[in-house]
Amino acid sequence: MALLINNVVLILYTSIIVFPSSSAFLQPLFKEQPLAVSPDSTRWVFENNLDNKYAITSTLFKEVALHLRMHTDSNGSRASCPPFLMRRNENEPMMIEFNCNDLESALSCDYLSACTGSRKSNEGKIGGWEMEDLGGNQDEHGYNQDVHSFQAKRLDWKEDVLNATNTIIFNSAGSYISSTLAATSLAALHGLDGASAGVCMNLYVTPAMVKTSAPPHTDKQDVVVVQTQGRKRWRVYSPPDSSFDSELDPFKRGKGTDSLTLEMLERENSELLLDVTLYPGDTLFVPARFPHTTDTLDCYDNEDDIGRSFEKEDWSMHLTVGLDSHVWNLNYISMRTLALRSHGIHDVLLQQTAHNFDRNMDMCVGRVNQLSNDLREGLYSSVDDTMLSFHSKNDRSSPKSTQSMEKLASNLLSFHDRTNLECGFREDEAQSLTFDQCLQTVNHFQYVGQKIANSHQDMYVAAVKEEQMRVNEEGGWARNVGNSMPDERARRLSIFRVPLYFQEMDMCREELRAWGDFLGTHENISPMILVGDQVESVFPTNLCREVDGEHPFNSAKVIKISSDGMLYDLQYFNGVVQKGVQEYYLRGPHGIGIYI
Repeated sequence: MALLINNVVLILYTSIIVFPSSSAFLQPLFKEQPLAVSPDSTRWVFENNLDNKYAITSTLFKEVALHLRMHTDSNGSRASCPPFLMRRNENEPMMIEFNCNDLESALSCDYLSACTGSRKSNEGKIGGWEMEDLGGNQDEHGYNQDVHSFQAKRLDWKEDVLNATNTIIFNSAGSYISSTLAATSLAALHGLDGASAGVCMNLYVTPAMVKTSAPPHTDKQDVVVVQTQGRKRWRVYSPPDSSFDSELDPFKRGKGTDSLTLEMLERENSELLLDVTLYPGDTLFVPARFPHTTDTLDCYDNEDDIGRSFEKEDWSMHLTVGLDSHVWNLNYISMRTLALRSHGIHDVLLQQTAHNFDRNMDMCVGRVNQLSNDLREGLYSSVDDTMLSFHSKNDRSSPKSTQSMEKLASNLLSFHDRTNLECGFREDEAQSLTFDQCLQTVNHFQYVGQKIANSHQDMYVAAVKEEQMRVNEEGGWARNVGNSMPDERARRLSIFRVPLYFQEMDMCREELRAWGDFLGTHENISPMILVGDQVESVFPTNLCREVDGEHPFNSAKVIKISSDGMLYDLQYFNGVVQKGVQEYYLRGPHGIGIYI
């Protein structure tokens, strides 16, 4: 049973959920490029019956996909898509099971990285939500000379987790923790069946009685939150009016230097939609750009809880499954930007400032935030799930698929024409965007988007296969390994396995950017590295000794790029800063960012 209350969908259930022509040069690309399917991974999933084994998870995300479809207007806009809350009946099984014992086991079996969130102060002003890497077993200089660098970063359950005073975030836990979360992520991906180009499951661990575990902020992803242990309070608000400050990206409010407060939300006409405490098994859906804040302060306010001491079992643990369509630029504003750029057509939304030349496809600042609400919401909408699928029978050369692509192209052209009209710009007929050009853009986004979706599937299948190998090897081979590990086993660790898939996905995103600059597809494209990206680099030689004659690569964050784009300043996981690194010594970028 579903109830619509104050623009919030509340779903109640008592059992397992079942919810209800141009020149030849400009011909649509699907005639040149076959459907980018991933047959080996797809076949393996069905042969091992994974979707049925995780039927509850798959069904949950089928409902999420249905929710998105039901709130997609005929013009492609998802402006009316609200959050929803799903309460679990205590007599029914958990949607997803993962508790402190599972995390402790995962830490002992693999090398996982994590971070904590905090609000930084700059010259007396409190900034937005920022992430800092969580230490690992390091000395006072931030490095352990007795073990390899990846072992030095290994997190300790007691020292790093149980001593935490605020939220610990395990980003991309669904791909790194193979025991349970990889198969769950795969079931979520298949349940959505194209409603998102990929899913990224993060794990959040918060002690009880934390006043603010995450300050008000927005995310670039639609997120599905599943509480698996303890309790957490969530307050969800409607999107603020972007016209109050058009230079603030509505997908990144409350992050970096942007301090977003509850008072600011009220001033910017953002309304409280939900104020709920999640219990184990409860599920919450929060669309992208909807501000939210969390805490665990008053979650245990019963008389029986007064004066009690809180154990690890009382800590809040929840999984956030991000629907990453916006991360991979599968939305109308990115398609419009690249359609105009690739055909040399004037973009009225671009301002002649320096930050327009970083080749980003989704610059959500400036004039776009001054458009009418309906048009702006449409441009910020992700494309619907007719574009992607994991079922090869959904051939995009079929009449139904062709019709869907034409509909997306028609929506794209309509959004573009309305944008020019509102901005008072009249295109020259010889330099105006055409339907055929929009269709070509849609088909290229579909082609690349399907490759990104397939990479997600391959990544999760590889993790599940790895877990099966560990079980066959009687498990525990990664526990207490000391100072050495055979190379063939070390390479199977998630810290080496997973980044390769994210690098592959980043290459796909760069393929879109390059296509926008040079019409057509390109092979062997080097991804652009931007400030804030995660890369891998040779660690400074005075801090890390060679292993087998080679310097090991370690994760780092790009904190500055020289004006000519040739040199990079990096900050490593232990806080060490290395300046002036040439791109030759870098791998990446990879990773898809951090969100709460």
